[in-house]
Formats: sequence, C-alpha cells, structure tokens
Amino acid sequence: MSKVMIFPSSFGKFSKEPEQILTDAGLSFTKFFKAGMTEDEVIEKLQGYDAVILGLEPMTAKVMKACPQLKVVSRYGVGMDNVDQAAAKELGIKTFNTPGANANAVADYTFGMILDLARSISTANRDLKRGEWNKYTGYPVYGSTLGIIGLGAIGKGMARRAKGFHMRVMAYDVYWDEAFVQEYGVEKASLEEIYEQADFITLHTALTPQTRDMISMEQLKKMKPTAFVINCARGGLVNEADLAEALKAGEIAGAGIDAFCSEPPTGSPLLEMDNVIAAPHIAGSSIDGINTMACMSARNCVKGLNG
Repeated sequence: MSKVMIFPSSFGKFSKEPEQILTDAGLSFTKFFKAGMTEDEVIEKLQGYDAVILGLEPMTAKVMKACPQLKVVSRYGVGMDNVDQAAAKELGIKTFNTPGANANAVADYTFGMILDLARSISTANRDLKRGEWNKYTGYPVYGSTLGIIGLGAIGKGMARRAKGFHMRVMAYDVYWDEAFVQEYGVEKASLEEIYEQADFITLHTALTPQTRDMISMEQLKKMKPTAFVINCARGGLVNEADLAEALKAGEIAGAGIDAFCSEPPTGSPLLEMDNVIAAPHIAGSSIDGINTMACMSARNCVKGLNG
C-alpha cells in the first residue's frame, strides 16, 4: 500500500471527502504540520512515503534526493516556487498543483484588503476596542483605478469585483485573454502605466527569477503618494525592505501583505506600521477554497501514483 504524507494543517478540515479520495484509491496517509519546517525536518518526515501533499515546506533537490521512495509531490496550492521542478524531473518525481481551486477566496480577501486600507476599518476597530475614539479620513474606492498585475484566475476575479465598484481596471499579463478583457472593459497596460496611474495595485503572479522584487524602490517611487500596494500572491514579489522605507518616506499611502519573504515574518518593520495590513498567508483560506484545494491535491496524488 502506497503511503501519503499530508503537511497542510487545513487538509480535510471541513469535509471528509479529500481523505476519502485517498482511502478509496487504496492509499494510507499520515498528517503532520509544523510551521517553518527545514529541509532536514521534511526529509525526516518523508522517509518511507511515496507521495506528499505539500504546503509551503521546502521541496528542494536535497530533500528529493534524500527521499528515494518519493514518487509524487502534490502541491496544496498554485505557487510552485518552493518546489525544485527541474530536480523533480531529473529524479522522475511527478509534480502537481491546484490552479483555480481558491481563486475566488483570494480575490474576495484581496478586495477586502483594498476596502480596509482605504477606510481604515481594522485600525478603527482596534482603536475603539482600546477605548480610543479616533476618526479616520478615508480614500475612495468607488470610481478609483485598480491596477492588476497577473490576469489569471485570481486577477480576473479582481476585475469582476472591481467593475461592481465602477473602477477603472488596468491590467498587465504576458498572456492576454482578449475575450475576457472585452467583456469586462479591462485596459491593457504596461507595468509602468500601472505604477504611475493606479490607486490600488494588486499582484497575482507567480514568483520566478524574473518576478522576484518586481516591486522595489524604483517602482515604488513611480507610484502616487496616495497609492496602495496589495500582495496576496507570493512573498518575494515585493522587496520588503524597500517597501518599508517607501512607506516611512510617504512614497505611497499603505500596503496590504498576506505573503511574506519569510513566514512567519519575525522582526519585520512592516508589522509595526499603522498603514500596513498584515496577514499570515490566509487569503485562500475559505471553507470552499480549502475543500476544493484538498480534493484536487488528493486526486493529483492518486493520478500520480497510478501513472
């Protein structure tokens, strides 16, 4: 009987269906979760396992070479930057991810961050519960300009939501879906145009060598002083040191960060700023998104192990 290690803590949390998919396929499974696992800890846990359902744990060449029985890496999510796919291919290990599974959940959360940043909702809530009656002047969302970097499933979800707020929607993507942008009135824009014109800039792209630090001081200086940057995609897309410096200098108005370079982001200056909303990588964590993602990752394990 093939064995599956499950690292994500939310796998099967809201439904027995994901576990049943593995059981019906004749697979046994073990659950284990620890935040911030090292390569050596992953190696220790994967000894004797044929497949892994992987969260944000490192799946490097070192890990895979040290786990000779491993045949399948089923990523519980979309991003594959923690998986060395070249090494996996070389070692004959099949890799999968779950594109689109939590797209609506991430889009909902990202738009929620936009509203919170613009109107200081969580800040006012915090103050009032402390006994402080502080008034905050907000920024408009309705009728403002949204810049979307990455017009995939999540980016498209953002465009749909933005149209309900009568926002001007600008987008950049390497692959352009002409039918979609015509339907929703999305403007094709360069990155420079988005940086210079958008009131809210949201990132929905993979982390690659080309996109790492795609927003650093050079880009931040081009933005409006009233602009907000939201990253609910991958840590590393935004240079966090530059972002902190730009916020302190008033280059932009604020930021919403759900994905950090190092998680948890211990000691990050961003956590000390009132104009930053910080979250522990939970944008995709809705009940429906989690269940769909778990089912897809379980089916990917079955598919990979059955050849």
